[in-house]
Amino acid sequence: MNAHCTKLHLFMDGELSEADAEGFRHHLPRCPGCEGGLRDLLQLELLAARALGTGVVEQPVEQPRSNVVTLGAWVRRNARVVAPLALAASLCAVMVPRMMPVAEVPAVVFLEDQSTRALEARVSHPRADKWRLYVPMRGSGNPGAELSESPPPLPLRPLAEMEERKEFRGIVAAYVLHGQWQQAQAVLVREPASLSRDNDLAVVALHEGRFQDALSLLDPVVRADPEHAQALWNRGLALFELKQYARAARDFEQVAALGEPGWSDEARKRMGNALKQAQQQQAPAAP
Repeated sequence: MNAHCTKLHLFMDGELSEADAEGFRHHLPRCPGCEGGLRDLLQLELLAARALGTGVVEQPVEQPRSNVVTLGAWVRRNARVVAPLALAASLCAVMVPRMMPVAEVPAVVFLEDQSTRALEARVSHPRADKWRLYVPMRGSGNPGAELSESPPPLPLRPLAEMEERKEFRGIVAAYVLHGQWQQAQAVLVREPASLSRDNDLAVVALHEGRFQDALSLLDPVVRADPEHAQALWNRGLALFELKQYARAARDFEQVAALGEPGWSDEARKRMGNALKQAQQQQAPAAP
């Protein structure tokens, strides 16, 4: 690494002087690290723009910067750099055999290395639906309860790879588990219609407190697949919040009967809590 290697983001943001920018342009083809970093940043910008359903838009200089680098003007200013890189990337895409093994998505994407979970609902992706003890996130408004720490940063390269393979369920699950709800919604809009998509839309609705909307999404899923464990679980959560405790208990009872490790035991506890609430609900008021 030399002094130029520390200037990649400044170069991307157009904050270098013309002399320094020209020096970086000469450095870039000779430095695999900077060349790879530039490709990654370009790819992630395109992924973010695609996920949000927008193009890359140039911002006025006086506006505050967003968290995503705006590349429209930069690409035009630096066409001499971008064009060869884009050509090289396209040639690699043509020449790499399609039978190459798919890169394994690391465990951190689906928080598989965590001992607890902060998401009460269940998403459809199987790797994101492994049972762990439910511990609410910090700031969840549940005083006195043990609280989960924030999840580790979400690596973006696996998201880009899943995007290329159109693995929408995996991308949605990753965003949801890491608390990036806006990005999850943007991907769900593009995902083809399916029972899994409706279940994951219901997960977003539950997070936003739209319990009736979640119920409307989940009822058809359960009718189509009466043993859809994630939909039954999530419908139980929605019904409980809507104070339909007896119905919630029945859904959790059905989940318990499926015999899923961990989930069945938790479902029985939730069923018991729902039945207790139902009994209190039906008890005559004291005179």
